[in-house]
Amino acid sequence: MFDYKSYVPILRWKQAERFALRDLADDVRTRITPLVQLLPESIAIGKKTPSISHAFRKVAKEMSECWGMRSLLVDLRHINTEVRVGTEHPLAYLARQARGNSVSIVPVIGLHRNAACVQAASQVAAENRNGVCLRLGRTDIANSDLQEEIKSLLMQLSIASNEVDVVLDIGCHDLSYPDFSALPTIIPDICEWRSLAVGSGAFPPDLTQWTTPGIYSTPRRDWQAWLGEVELAENLVRKPSFADYGIYHPTYQPPPWFPNFSASIRYTDEEKWIIMRGEGVRNEGGAGFAQYPANAELLCGMPEFRGASFSAGDAYIAAEAGNYAHPGNASTWLQAGFNHHMTMVVRQIANLFGT
Repeated sequence: MFDYKSYVPILRWKQAERFALRDLADDVRTRITPLVQLLPESIAIGKKTPSISHAFRKVAKEMSECWGMRSLLVDLRHINTEVRVGTEHPLAYLARQARGNSVSIVPVIGLHRNAACVQAASQVAAENRNGVCLRLGRTDIANSDLQEEIKSLLMQLSIASNEVDVVLDIGCHDLSYPDFSALPTIIPDICEWRSLAVGSGAFPPDLTQWTTPGIYSTPRRDWQAWLGEVELAENLVRKPSFADYGIYHPTYQPPPWFPNFSASIRYTDEEKWIIMRGEGVRNEGGAGFAQYPANAELLCGMPEFRGASFSAGDAYIAAEAGNYAHPGNASTWLQAGFNHHMTMVVRQIANLFGT
């Protein structure tokens, strides 16, 4: 479904990421296959979503509005395994609602999901005729029984390897990033899978390591590692696509109640992230949300800023720089950061392979 010239962003289905996808330029959109993870708050019941069925119908509509008819890898691993929509598994229900909105879901499955999840993924694959995505983790590839476990799972899914997208998700990036030339000895029948991607995340868990407001940077080690493997490894049997967690840390943490988050901007450069670090928006006597347009002004004056025409995210940054009447909020600035990041990665991959 996608090749090594494509990009697989691993996203949480929150407003900032949804709208960042929605606002991508068409030429960028065609080079992306998102892996989206639903969160408990994605299906939270409230005034606008009075029931669990309504919540999943809302998600299906959002997928249509923000991504359209292109394939979407969807993972429910953060959703309580006991959740049902009536008697129906939420994955099967969501896929049915998505089809009604002209969205084709590719269910994401792992080696150790419960039987109900495997059955639902098999049902969705049969109904959508769009295969499945097998998400392998760090512990999976260290397992000597990996080949047999994959074979067993495919039998349960009643699906062939050429209908499967494999995403090797290392999680938090560290020095154990895989040697791509060794992947054929780790992942069985590596050339048989429909697609192959390797991903990790190097963005820090939060911005507290920078204790005072200012301009900082941190290296994009996830991108650097993938790029080094692709550029240096000769005669690769198969080049994997690049996957990452964007400007979030890979480990999901439920949001705190009424957080005093910093008014900060996260901006992706070729080899690093630039952090325009603000102070807490609720600090007594502080500048509050006005820090966003102030930091945007500083960012627009830096050589790393790509200009308003680079992406919708950059256009937002340029337009809001110095706009103290409408300073935006945490979601709109994360949206700009994610939109810029995905555009940057697609451009980098295109430049690397001359596409």
